[in-house]
Amino acid sequence: MYVDVHSHLTHEDFASDLPEVIARAEQSGLTAIVVNGLEPKSNQRILQLAQQYPVIKPALGIYPIEAINDIVSNLPFPVKKFDVLEEIASIRREVAAGRVFAIGECGLDGHWVGEETFAAQEKVFEQLIGIALEFDKPLIIHTRKREERSMEILAAHGVKRVDFHCYGGKSKLALRAAEQHGWYFSIPANARNNESFRKLLKELPQEQVLTETDCPYLAPVRGQRNEPANVVGTIKLMAELRSWTEDQAKAQVWQNFQRLFQV
Repeated sequence: MYVDVHSHLTHEDFASDLPEVIARAEQSGLTAIVVNGLEPKSNQRILQLAQQYPVIKPALGIYPIEAINDIVSNLPFPVKKFDVLEEIASIRREVAAGRVFAIGECGLDGHWVGEETFAAQEKVFEQLIGIALEFDKPLIIHTRKREERSMEILAAHGVKRVDFHCYGGKSKLALRAAEQHGWYFSIPANARNNESFRKLLKELPQEQVLTETDCPYLAPVRGQRNEPANVVGTIKLMAELRSWTEDQAKAQVWQNFQRLFQV
């Protein structure tokens, strides 16, 4: 009944012990790990993992920086070149074939790149929104320093099934979006050490809260590798903040997961 709605188990940090990581998650009570794609290689690997491990739910997407791989350079991390339109078409084919659980991650980023890239980012974002709407799939959103614009685009398209992963914008904006649109927000496993995440975990409508790890990033202990089993600690924190039992918090998040992902 625990869920991790945003993870990156295709990351090289899991290359040596992925079976053990998944086993620990299942032993901790996780029944769903949504693994999110960033570009062609991770998208294809996720589909393979989903066939191998039933607990893995595949989300295919294009990370905002990857979406503009043809126009960005001099970033502190590598961005491989690929045909974005071809990958969008590939994602659509996989969704149409019934092999995809969600679309994402996708969205907008203003942290690593400047305004000159925004129009190109939005074009890709809107095409992925179109696939989600066509096949009635939830969207898992990355937005950094472009939270309000991401919400404007989603609202303009009338998107209902949305999860904002690792939301770092203004809390008031998130609370309003949850109340007005019914959108969801997944809280990372480092929430105990992050005032903004704790605020969301406590104050969001209880029906709009989900748990994630973004593993291998955002571990409860800085510098360590994160993994899906750590959502258990987020549920414990949610229970503390809301004066609930852990079973109550776990059941609420599970119900939220079922509602958004229609499982």
